Amino acid sequence: MILNIDFPDFNHPEVRVFYEHDLSIPKEKVEAILQLPRETLIKDMETMVMDIIHRDEYFRSLDDEDQWWSFHFHALWVLEELKAVETFPMLLELLKQDDKHDWFWWGDYVTEDLWQIYYQLGNNKLEELKEALLAPGNWVLRIIPSNVAEQIFFYQPERQQEILDWYDSVLDAFLAMDDENKALDGDVVSSVVVNLIRIQADELLPKIKALYENGDVYNGITGDMESIESDIKNPRYGRNRKREIPQSIYERYEDAMNWASYQRKYNKDYGKQRTSKNSTKLPPDFMSETVRREGEKIGRNDPCPCGSGKKYKKCHLKK
Repeated sequence: MILNIDFPDFNHPEVRVFYEHDLSIPKEKVEAILQLPRETLIKDMETMVMDIIHRDEYFRSLDDEDQWWSFHFHALWVLEELKAVETFPMLLELLKQDDKHDWFWWGDYVTEDLWQIYYQLGNNKLEELKEALLAPGNWVLRIIPSNVAEQIFFYQPERQQEILDWYDSVLDAFLAMDDENKALDGDVVSSVVVNLIRIQADELLPKIKALYENGDVYNGITGDMESIESDIKNPRYGRNRKREIPQSIYERYEDAMNWASYQRKYNKDYGKQRTSKNSTKLPPDFMSETVRREGEKIGRNDPCPCGSGKKYKKCHLKK
């Protein structure tokens, strides 16, 4: 429990309980929050989510030996449970945060599950999501709109052509950007290509190839162009790559107890289970759901560190 914390001004002081409990919060406390008046509760949850932006430095400065900040998870999940689509503009603000923000507040959730909130509350806001994808910023957050579009393709088959047209316009936008445009980030472009491989958008291969030849698609994420063509036409693990979405807020809390961080915190046998020789080995996949880059990033137009005299994108970036 966090003690002596300064709270924002809430319509319902009862919601402060979300600052006092991690995701192992008792179910009855969540149930009580959900019984509060919807309109003012939504405003309180928006205030809570934005607290990680408005008071980021404050929370980082607190001397908390545990550091299990979870109030923003609680708030987002309540908004999802309430189907509060009116909060979508606030969700877009989250996508504008800088690189240091995402991992501190979200951990692996930012690449694994955060897209689900945007799918549930903004899957009819494709134009707004495209603007977020094409704006300069944190690449990890920028790829969330593309993950949403991919899952619309699988969950809503009647919208598949709409999604293909959406991706077509995204690729056109990338191709129209000059090399100095900060929005032309190879991590983002490559991640979009991965989504296109999953939905088998082979009709977009000419534009993917053009981006690849420009040095804007990274082999380390997608494989080379031959691999892209092969995977997009003949996927190794089947066409349908639906990713599961919890059906209720309580299912979200149950799932959270299986996160590695919570297993380490509450399951004394966690380490033993992971090292057991009888543990199940996960099947291989052509692309990890999470892509993280270590070390300083070399710009596509910077001189290649190998000393060839060529630009990085025309040299070792493509190898």
